[in-house]
Amino acid sequence: MIIRSADITPRSAYLDRRTWMQRIALGAGGAALGTWAARDALAQAATPRPGKLAPLSAGRSSVPGASTMEALTRYEHSSTYNNFYEFGTDKADPVAKAQSLRTRPWTVSVEGLVSKSRTFDIDSLLKLSAMEERVYRLRCVEGWSMVIPWVGYS
Repeated sequence: MIIRSADITPRSAYLDRRTWMQRIALGAGGAALGTWAARDALAQAATPRPGKLAPLSAGRSSVPGASTMEALTRYEHSSTYNNFYEFGTDKADPVAKAQSLRTRPWTVSVEGLVSKSRTFDIDSLLKLSAMEERVYRLRCVEGWSMVIPWVGYS
């Protein structure tokens, strides 16, 4: 079979198609980046009180590896990017909705295979022992990491 030159796509046509495809790819990439940037900006704008949380009384941890010399992640980043699905499925949902969570009058009941069953309220739990402060680099399977101070029990 012989292909006639009239059946072959002219060079200008396929070059135009490549330019058109590049523009579509750039436009789609720009739209995706714009959506991502807008989501982060929205999460930061939703921060109810920028700055720092009220300090909790805690002593420095003596546990090996409980501290790092790396710079802390900025508060507005570490406090607005969360995976607490009780508040919604988007990473910005917890910062927008967590203020409605009330931890009082909650209680925790310890029962079953214990020598003495007991129920604790939040204030009783906080008095059990001294909390300690640690600074961890948290690495997520999603590919992000943050250096965040942590206060809690060993």
